[in-house]
Amino acid sequence: MQAIQRQVENVTVLELKGAVNCGDGDREFESSIADLIARGCVRLVINLRDVTHIDTTCLGIFINAHIKFHCRGGAVHLLQTPPRVQQLLAITRLDQFLPTFATEEEAIRNLPATSVCT
Repeated sequence: MQAIQRQVENVTVLELKGAVNCGDGDREFESSIADLIARGCVRLVINLRDVTHIDTTCLGIFINAHIKFHCRGGAVHLLQTPPRVQQLLAITRLDQFLPTFATEEEAIRNLPATSVCT
């Protein structure tokens, strides 16, 4: 898995690529989220367009990120979720509080207005 982080306006966009296997000891995704939380970021868009697989351990990281960002007045939005990942989100009902958007602009526009991370 590869995680690329960039800023767009006052939003962090985290692009994930490849197989995201958090349960197999790959902690890059979890570390990226923990770093963003530690830096005070509260507006996050996770681009899943190039994700080929995601394991259930990563769902726990999504939930943790949602809770932490939401408690700080922010949110996590998903971008371009592949059908297999979207199906997993639907089965677990995570799609009810982790919205998926087709475009980056739409995902950013629908985030709550809040402070910028440092």
